[in-house]
Amino acid sequence: ILSQRKLEPTILLAAAEGHKNVEAMQSYRPELSHLLEEQQEVQRQKVRLPNCGASPQRPHTDSWIAYQKCLYWLMCLVYLLSWMIQFLTY
Repeated sequence: ILSQRKLEPTILLAAAEGHKNVEAMQSYRPELSHLLEEQQEVQRQKVRLPNCGASPQRPHTDSWIAYQKCLYWLMCLVYLLSWMIQFLTY
């Protein structure tokens, strides 16, 4: 019972502080609701467009790198052949 009496002022003080915090939150309610709406819109956009970034989600595999190298050399060959055809026809 003695410890409960010692804690009563602390509990009342905490309740008063909590009441002040609620009043402060209510005074900031328009700003907070605006921020909350922005945050919800960002979350909706993330859900709608999960992977529209330029970088892939997974790391490149060796087969993907080999495919890219093959495409690169094929494009080089096409460019070289087109240059040779242009040079030989004029």
